[in-house]
Amino acid sequence: MKRPSQLVRLLWDFYREDLTELKQLKILQHCNVFRFWGILYIRCQTPSTAELVMAAEPLIQIPVQELRLSKKIRVLIGRKAIATFEVVGNRSNSEIHERL
Repeated sequence: MKRPSQLVRLLWDFYREDLTELKQLKILQHCNVFRFWGILYIRCQTPSTAELVMAAEPLIQIPVQELRLSKKIRVLIGRKAIATFEVVGNRSNSEIHERL
């Protein structure tokens, strides 16, 4: 089994104390996660994996926004983009911590 990328491990570490949310993000081990030109790409191999990633998008968005990793999150199946999410930058820290 291939080792998860540094970005995936960073997202997992953000939720290391909350096992329910960490379990939802474990689907990222089946995806290729990388950054290019200010966009976080999540390349999935199957549509079912992509659906699970899109369902976990709010969990992915919080650490991406707090760590300023990118301005957009784009989900791909193969090389075809199926969804793009804006990373909301105007949330206050209190809103984010309440959600956690």
